[in-house]
Amino acid sequence: GLAAIPMYLIVRWAFQNEWAAVFFSTAFLLLPPVISQHVNQVEEPSFLPVFLLYVFLFFLQRRFGAFLLMALVSCLNRENAPLAVAMFGVWALFEKRDWKWVVAPIALGALYFGLVTFWAIPYFREGQPWKVSQQFGHLGAGPAEIVTNFFRKPELALNQIFNFDTGQYLTLLLQPMGWLLPLTHFAAMVALPDLAANILSSNNALRFIPWHYNLITSSSLFVALVLSLRKVDAMLQNRGKQKVGVALIGGGAVALALAHWPLWFQPQFYQKLPYHDTLVRALAAVPPNKSVMTPVRLTGHVARRESFSALGIVERRPKYAALFEYVVLDANDRRYLPVVTPELFGKFYKNPSYQLVFAENNVFVFRRVGDAPDWSYFRPE
Repeated sequence: GLAAIPMYLIVRWAFQNEWAAVFFSTAFLLLPPVISQHVNQVEEPSFLPVFLLYVFLFFLQRRFGAFLLMALVSCLNRENAPLAVAMFGVWALFEKRDWKWVVAPIALGALYFGLVTFWAIPYFREGQPWKVSQQFGHLGAGPAEIVTNFFRKPELALNQIFNFDTGQYLTLLLQPMGWLLPLTHFAAMVALPDLAANILSSNNALRFIPWHYNLITSSSLFVALVLSLRKVDAMLQNRGKQKVGVALIGGGAVALALAHWPLWFQPQFYQKLPYHDTLVRALAAVPPNKSVMTPVRLTGHVARRESFSALGIVERRPKYAALFEYVVLDANDRRYLPVVTPELFGKFYKNPSYQLVFAENNVFVFRRVGDAPDWSYFRPE
């Protein structure tokens, strides 16, 4: 909700119209990637729009000190935020601003991104590969090869860009903001790094509109929409045409954002599962001091344990997965991967290292037989 304040100030600066500011800031809060954060998992990107929108505001007002301060605060959010900050320098270059507006954000974004990705993340992961880099392995082994492949094997990227999944993602992202209108202003460049990463990643969760992966893109594109409309309004006034009713357009933006509520609110997800009590009993079958792997749906219920993980590591890191003392399988769940197939069930049921201790309504709990796990050689992802 606090993001409405800088958005209100941006729109008021753009149109000098209080009602337009009220309507457009309301429309922003109702955008599917934004409003969904109220019913989504709590992650640090949910807090970024407040600070990033102040970066936009101070950039537009040419308040250099305040701009740099909020740009630095935005960088602290997550490793992709510095790339968005750097794009303000490219924007400034196209606007032919003073060199300080070009160099400072690019330098800040590049230095902070380099510091985080090449030092901080490897240090705290104790030499393990950066998890995010695995999502681009289909484009090449490492950043250098990925860049090289853009020229030597462009089909790798083009196949990822020109497909139904990407088309659907861009449609659902842009439609509440008037389709291509936001792309007509330089402000849209701030969204480009995240937009490119979301499209090129092999992880389709990044293209799921209600999740937190689209907050930089939606915030930047909405500001670009406002500034595009400002240009249209100024152009019509210069030609002696009647002033565009920007407040009325803002009201239309509210209606358009509201019309997309099915993208983020689906009542069936908030209904009690028919086998809810079975899941409660399954979790109760796992002693509180034991390590456990569960479906994604249940990880929040075991998150206070010293060692826990989602089932996805069974395929990605089988040696690490083998350390967990308990495994919970929900064969009813078809929403989240990995889906419990006969093969996945058999990995535990047919394995002499595991004993079935709970089975009810297609929910199973397995206990690993053997010595206590040695976690010294492994770290969770």
